[in-house]
Amino acid sequence: MRVNAISNAAVGFAAKSTVKNSTVPQSLKPVHNNEEILNKTNEGSKAIMNYFFGMQNVPSFKGYPCSTSAFVVKQIDNVPCACCGKEMMNAKEQNEFVSKAVKAKGQELADVFQSNFHKFRRNERAVAREIMNVAPSKPNSSISDILSSTKKTGADLYKQECTIVLDEVDTIAKEIYGEKNKVSNYVAAQKQTLNKKDGFRRNAFLKGVQNITKDDTKANQTKLMDKAIELPLSEDGVTKVLNKYKNSDSTSIARRLISTAVMTTEHIHPKSNKGANNTENYMGECAECNNNRGSADLNTYWQNVYPNMPENVQRYNDYITDKIIKGEMGTKYEDYPVDLEKAVSSESKNVIKLTILTPEEIDKARKEKGIADPKPLPEPAEGEMEIVKKPGSKKPRKPSRR
Repeated sequence: MRVNAISNAAVGFAAKSTVKNSTVPQSLKPVHNNEEILNKTNEGSKAIMNYFFGMQNVPSFKGYPCSTSAFVVKQIDNVPCACCGKEMMNAKEQNEFVSKAVKAKGQELADVFQSNFHKFRRNERAVAREIMNVAPSKPNSSISDILSSTKKTGADLYKQECTIVLDEVDTIAKEIYGEKNKVSNYVAAQKQTLNKKDGFRRNAFLKGVQNITKDDTKANQTKLMDKAIELPLSEDGVTKVLNKYKNSDSTSIARRLISTAVMTTEHIHPKSNKGANNTENYMGECAECNNNRGSADLNTYWQNVYPNMPENVQRYNDYITDKIIKGEMGTKYEDYPVDLEKAVSSESKNVIKLTILTPEEIDKARKEKGIADPKPLPEPAEGEMEIVKKPGSKKPRKPSRR
């Protein structure tokens, strides 16, 4: 399933913008960054922003206390990560993938990896690609057989993955701008640095693409960045995955490779900084994004690692709102989009602004489509498998230099 904007049911009843006199339907507006909107902070945002200046405690919106494992969003399939924007797996899907991958060999194994390839995260994808590419030529080999026999190093897989992604960025650039364009020239120059020690830096490349396209449309920028962020996070990261699991059993390898795609519950305001265990402070992120952020400042993290996060939070909101309208989230999440907007706006110091539907507009959209009122969902079992940040770590993790 691909990530779509809010369903047609929602579009007709899109929320009004926090900026007065706006005539564009809220669900069709892009994420806002301009100064006019930044200066018009609503009272809820002002209140929580006071926390950052020590003037009062974090206020409560309309969420309710909830453990991270009981966050209902984690039960939904194919949710786009609120940070990197890529589809996530829930725990059930992860187990299904591992089961299929461990039993398969040869072309069947390659097919299992191919069907889930868009969900592998950056560093793991480089290793997964090697297994997927080699499997058809080794019909009797399992995952562990293939990985233990590879002669390639982590550096080899890193360069291979970077080259593939850079070529794909180049292809998109030529589709948008024509055969000769600044982005393609920049990509060609950057590919030359892959053979130099510490020559290619992921974050610098992303910022370079942003700078070249800063005067272009948001649609073109997003299309390029959605592909560019698939670059591995670092050569060291790929090497660690390969070396640690190269001689492991197939089950361990399969689970590790897909583990960073599993949905986790992210504390928008970090738990280590007194962020609440409350649905008002939660959003779904893949384990890669959640773990790498640590308790780092939200803006510092996404601007360095995932520059298109503002758009991705909007995608996440739209996807979840559609599920709320359809009654798939039960009865407790009608005001979740409102809480999400307030929390993200506050934690990003009003840089990230979302367009949302209010509970009243959600109810109106539901009635318009003839959808029955939602029924309460059974509470998720506590202790649900989840990949989380290492306990006791309160220091922000520095963004990768690559």
